[in-house]
Parts: sequence; C-alpha cells; structure tokens
Amino acid sequence: MSEGKILVLKMFMDSSDYIYNFTGKLSKTILLIEAPELEFLFRPVKGFFKPVRITPPLSGYRSIIPVYELENGNWVLKPVMLRGEYIVEIGADNNTVNLLYNRFKQLEGVKTRFKFENTVVSYVVENISIQTPDLHVDSTITVKTISPALIPHPLVPTQHIRRFTTSPGSLLWIPYMINHGNLSYNQQDVAKAVLELETCFAEHYSTKQKTIFINYDNKREPALQIKAKYIVITRERKCEEIVWSILRTARIYGIGASRVNGFGSIMIETPLKQRVGGG
Repeated sequence: MSEGKILVLKMFMDSSDYIYNFTGKLSKTILLIEAPELEFLFRPVKGFFKPVRITPPLSGYRSIIPVYELENGNWVLKPVMLRGEYIVEIGADNNTVNLLYNRFKQLEGVKTRFKFENTVVSYVVENISIQTPDLHVDSTITVKTISPALIPHPLVPTQHIRRFTTSPGSLLWIPYMINHGNLSYNQQDVAKAVLELETCFAEHYSTKQKTIFINYDNKREPALQIKAKYIVITRERKCEEIVWSILRTARIYGIGASRVNGFGSIMIETPLKQRVGGG
C-alpha cells in the first residue's frame, strides 16, 4: 500500500463571492466533476482509512481556507475569495493518479464553471505534474502541515475524540496503517504502530503547534497546525526503514482523519531545508 504518487494541479481559480465553508470540499468537488467514477473513494466508511487525500487550494503551500478569529470575545468567521493561481495536490495509488493525470490533461486551458454553495467558481487547469517523494533518513526531520489536521486518538476508534499533540504515535499512526496495508481499524495493530513509532521518533523541543478553528458545514471545528521537528532515536536499520516508509506514506496520503476532504496534508523538510515533495 506504500506505493503511490502525488498529482499536482496548477490552476487559475476565481469565485464570484466569498466562500464560507472549508475549501477542501471545493477541491473534492472539482475532482469528482472530472472523475465521477471515483466517488466511491470519498464515501464515509466508519473505521476505514481511505488511501487518498486532497488539499484545499494552496498559495505558496499555504491553505486558502475560511477560519474563525476571536474578536472582542466573539468568534468571527473570515471567509475567502479565490482569484489567482493555486495548487491542488491529490495523493493516491499509482493507478488513481494516472487516471486523474490523463483526465485533467485533456482540460488544460479549458475554463470550467460550477456552483459551490453560495458562489460560482471557475477554474482553468494550467499545468499538471506527478511527483514521487524522495526521502532520505537523517538524524532529524521536520513535518509541517499545509492543511490543518484532524488527529483521532489511536486507541479510541472515533473521530469525536481527537489528539492535539505532535507525538509520533498520535500523528503518524494512520500513515503507518496505510503503509502496512491495514485499511481497517484494529486496536492490536494500532497499538503495535504506536509502539514502533514512539521507539523510533521523539519530538524536538523546537516543535510548534497551534489549534485553529475552521468552518465545516456550519460547524466550528478545532484542527491542528504543526511544524514538528523529530529526532530519529536510533539509526538501526529497522528504524531507518520505518522512518523512511512512514514519512513517505504520510507525504502521499496525509495524516489524521478526513484527508479526502482536504485535511492533514504535509510537507517534509530535511536539515538542509530540502522539501520532500517531488522526484
């Protein structure tokens, strides 16, 4: 299951009005307009880890999403308008990425318009590429969210109980499961994942995290933004293989829950500040 690639869409987008809902849903809408046969990948299935992720529109690898801000003791939603060039990433297995590449390739330069809730959105695909993450194991690695993450508790199989921590066992247990081909929740397998992750990784003191509040279908939801620096505890071959394979899987498929709706996409940086995002 660790095989996979990242489709990178460079698009010009324009919205006729402000967007109030989480824009990961907008990216998903575009994908399903062009490839409706993939709708089955996005159906909610309890306890199932979907091997696909998508980003909201990105500008400079920063998500363009409505967020709540606290003003005079009240939460105020700050909507967004789209106008300009954005990136949308889709991480999936090789066959799905190849299918989407061919589908979007036919649309280069073609303007498409659709209604998204209260606004009309138009987009033009300007460039398409496929990336294969190339990661080398070093003594430290930094994981940075490019879309906010929803981190379920590894030992409680419900999305309603979340973790707001950067511990490796909490942050990376879902990529671990996907990497090992375990797409359904099993507490014994999850406990093994947490143990191996905590054995090989430890957070560095410089790690930063922030809880933000986003609007998802008119609900104010807390989500996690991080820039987490990890120390590789041991350079034993087993740990090096775990670090390489799990972080590669996390880059492709994301971290946490609701990755198909735009949550949990990451970039990875090495000590040389090389972003692990392409081949």
